[in-house]
Amino acid sequence: MDRPFNLSLLAVGFSAALAGALTFDPGMLFLLTEIMVVLLLAQMWNLLAGFGGLVSLGQQAFFGLGGYLLFIGANGTQIPFWVWLGVTPLFVGLLAVPIGLVVFHLKNAYFAVGMWVVAEILSALFLRLDFLGGSAGIVLRPGGASMTTNPERLLFFIAAFGFVATIVALRMFLKSTIGLALLGMRDNPDGAAACGVDVRRMHLLVFVISAIGCAAGGALYYITTLYISAGDAFQMNWLIIMMFVSIIGGLGTLTGPILGTLIFFAIREAMTSAGFSGGTYWIVMGALAVAVLLLAPRGLWPLIRNSFIRKTGKATR
Repeated sequence: MDRPFNLSLLAVGFSAALAGALTFDPGMLFLLTEIMVVLLLAQMWNLLAGFGGLVSLGQQAFFGLGGYLLFIGANGTQIPFWVWLGVTPLFVGLLAVPIGLVVFHLKNAYFAVGMWVVAEILSALFLRLDFLGGSAGIVLRPGGASMTTNPERLLFFIAAFGFVATIVALRMFLKSTIGLALLGMRDNPDGAAACGVDVRRMHLLVFVISAIGCAAGGALYYITTLYISAGDAFQMNWLIIMMFVSIIGGLGTLTGPILGTLIFFAIREAMTSAGFSGGTYWIVMGALAVAVLLLAPRGLWPLIRNSFIRKTGKATR
């Protein structure tokens, strides 16, 4: 039953992504691509923390690495940047292996802080590399030449369909034997280990997958801006957004981060349109986060789902 549903979801996602790419103007496509990037980041942080039980404060490290490695590869070679868009996340995934093997020596809060330190070290390092423009950053110039085309439509299609494909892949992964072991390990690590689950290897697996997804998000986002700087790519705001949308939507669910992302952008765009200054919307976001944590600690989606089940007696996905 799951296979037809997954195939239908992919077909609908492909059609919607293609229709949106052909229909919307460049400004709207930029916003929609940003939304897709945040959706991807939220699902990756949710996979790591909500399903894997690893709360990280440093996933912005992989987001920044994804953007920078794409710019370095595209600017320094004649290989099309579309190729680098596919290859860069895999490079970052390989880099995540030694990083994970080191930070896994830290437990719980120490792991979370350790990942934040990794992100800060990378930010400081990239700020001091002159060939990357230092604090000024670098502009995307594929093969050393200025961009001559507007990639918004293709980027949106890749981001939108890629997100749908990610959801399908996560559904399949979480229902697989490995996914069930991951859920058991999250709920009872000692019990899972006693049953033969290699906890360290499972943690490394979701850590690398999360790094690959965050790197893909960084590469996609900075192609749309055509410019990257260490101060922006490794900033804490990217982590705050991942955590905010995952927690208020519902950590440990696939639907929760989607709901949280829609709420985030609805508030941001409404307040910006109303004339409020740049970061003012974060005041509303913070108040909303506190209210949700007090009234619905598991997030809004579990609250909505449980209410629906109580009223109808039917389970939701």
